[in-house]
Amino acid sequence: MFEVMRGIVGRLCVGDLSVSNRGTSLKHKLMFSVLGVSLGVFLQGCSAGKPSAGETGLANAAKDVTIPLEAGKMKNPLPETDEIVSQGQEVFLGECAQCHGAEARGDTTVGRNMTPPAMDLSSSHVQHWSDAELFWIIQNGVRLTGMPAWKSTISANDTWKLARYIHSLPKAGAATASTAGSTQAQTATSSQDKYSLKIPNGLAFSEFRGYEGWSVISISHNGGALAAILGNPEMIDAFKAGIPSNGKAFPDGAKMAKVHWTAKVDATEPGAPTVPGPQHDVDFMLKDSKRFADSGGWGYGAFEYDAATGAFRLANLGDKPPQGNDAKCGFACHTSVKNKDYVFTAYGHR
Repeated sequence: MFEVMRGIVGRLCVGDLSVSNRGTSLKHKLMFSVLGVSLGVFLQGCSAGKPSAGETGLANAAKDVTIPLEAGKMKNPLPETDEIVSQGQEVFLGECAQCHGAEARGDTTVGRNMTPPAMDLSSSHVQHWSDAELFWIIQNGVRLTGMPAWKSTISANDTWKLARYIHSLPKAGAATASTAGSTQAQTATSSQDKYSLKIPNGLAFSEFRGYEGWSVISISHNGGALAAILGNPEMIDAFKAGIPSNGKAFPDGAKMAKVHWTAKVDATEPGAPTVPGPQHDVDFMLKDSKRFADSGGWGYGAFEYDAATGAFRLANLGDKPPQGNDAKCGFACHTSVKNKDYVFTAYGHR
């Protein structure tokens, strides 16, 4: 944390900020002075461990002065409608939820371990930024923090949608609070639409709507996890036709879902069998030879489940096992069964 804060001090001292020297407002001059003095005080007590609330607040305050004044002159070209906000939420869940969380509170493992931690986007600090300032931060990132530049990944149009969505969070939070259930888990379960989750340039949860009722292909027990491998009708029909043993490939539209549960021993049942405990995640595969031509014709997706909140999120490289956040996250592993059209699981006899 000392290095982060010292870096901010250095930038304030030498003026290495993206603020135009011409027309610098009194607001920014005052912020430079206050931050410089405050940083000097806080650095006396800084440690290399977890940042204190004061250090975190100061680091976040420094973000204000990194925004060029010119950025505030832009106007959001998109209307503030429910449709635009909903589209912004879709972009957020696909690109931002990994750090900021599905509810945008910054309460993920990845977000909490950043220095400074990922911000609660519904907070007053974030909400005081205009759409234009949010646009600049998302597109350009913020040095010395975990906020990267998304200019090459998120289009300008989608960034404006994100700004609309972020500014809708306080209203959504108030609506959720007014209808909250008796427990936090009930609130999280009722507020999340898992079918709104989407992997960047990859699979959307909504493409697997109804997977819970698909037929079982097989089951597995690996380490501390139990899994049920499910298939949609196209997948089951292909297995029954002898694919892939007959040398043919699965047809486009074939889908698989693999639901993992933490394994536990139930001593109350005869023989103390190993049975499913809390759900851990769900993995998906979709055959589309044109859409996923660069990954053997299959698209992959992994979504972690938090039993405490009843919410899904995109899997990431910090998970166990680590998962990439794109449609090819399972390709390298499945290449070993290329001769079976990249499918490990055999259709279990019944």
